[in-house]
Amino acid sequence: MEPVLEVRDLNCYYTVGRSLFREMGRRYQVLHDISFDINRGEIVGLVGESGSGKTTLSRAILGMLSDYTGQIIHHSERPQMVFQDPFSSLNPARSIGWILEEPLRIQGKLTASERRDAVLEVLSQVGLKPEYAARRPHELSGGQRQRVSIAGAVITRPKLIIADEPVSALDVTIQAQILQLLVDLKKKYDLSYLFISHDLNVIYQICSRVLVMQHGRIVEQNDVDTLFAKPQHPYTRQLLKAAE
Repeated sequence: MEPVLEVRDLNCYYTVGRSLFREMGRRYQVLHDISFDINRGEIVGLVGESGSGKTTLSRAILGMLSDYTGQIIHHSERPQMVFQDPFSSLNPARSIGWILEEPLRIQGKLTASERRDAVLEVLSQVGLKPEYAARRPHELSGGQRQRVSIAGAVITRPKLIIADEPVSALDVTIQAQILQLLVDLKKKYDLSYLFISHDLNVIYQICSRVLVMQHGRIVEQNDVDTLFAKPQHPYTRQLLKAAE
């Protein structure tokens, strides 16, 4: 197994009550002794109730948190993110083409012509026609905006993508299309995913392994078939029972 990400003994903290007029605040521990790997080509599910620490963990992996102990070891370039609500993450004042081209401009490796070609190619890969490059986010449906969000995540060719509830805001038919798109892109670009979801049925469909979080701790992790057939932790059994 070739890891793309290793997390070792991760503890994360937030400080509340600090302001311009108050130097000190109260420090709270949010994550406790988190350790896991994500291997090349793997889709690892992350489940848990709201407030369990899933978002904090994803922010730490993305390098958005500074107050932590332990190790976050990336074996490739920085991972990219696919959000639950793509409309809030897409600049409403810019065209889809501009939005997708921006990370390539920041990288500075391609010419303007090469960037435009890359945008058209990635639009095709996510099932959108070239004319969508000229449209703005409000002109797209929810499923089309999520396809653009996925295109923005893969256009720089990362090896790891964090997908945070990427289908929860979509109807069942569109959910199935987006899940299949994620699987197809994984095969094409040799991607790995950390797939965050509260929907255990979706987790079972797409993931090979599952991490179960409760109160900032991973209380169970196993391959998906074993975890669903023989859950070991009471909290995992509770989640599975609620999904029946």
